[in-house]
Amino acid sequence: MSSQLPIALAITFALIFSPYVLTVRAQQTSLTSDQKQVVDTVSTIFIAARADDVAKFDAVIAPGFYLFDGGARFNGDTIMALIKAQHAAGKRYEWNVTEPDVHINGSTAWIAYINKGSISDASGTVNQN
Repeated sequence: MSSQLPIALAITFALIFSPYVLTVRAQQTSLTSDQKQVVDTVSTIFIAARADDVAKFDAVIAPGFYLFDGGARFNGDTIMALIKAQHAAGKRYEWNVTEPDVHINGSTAWIAYINKGSISDASGTVNQN
């Protein structure tokens, strides 16, 4: 009888918490049209960077844009120069916005996401998160 207690507890916890997990997943996947625009903007930045398209990149970033990567701060010009140099060295990047967490407050929006992609070069492809 005592060996069945842990199983019964596990089932009870699963039944109690599974609706919460499903609700959280549903909230993450159902974005408003404004939230989708934020995701699309970040995706456009990735597409522009992949193609070394500075004009497209500049069209979607705001004045004062910057990002942190590998602990360093980059503005739009410096990140695009770095990416172009990496492309010239034979590296290719695949970036994707997954699991977006988008917030909008008036005219300000911010997003957190998981970037699931890969880095490829002559030696092969390595998946990245």
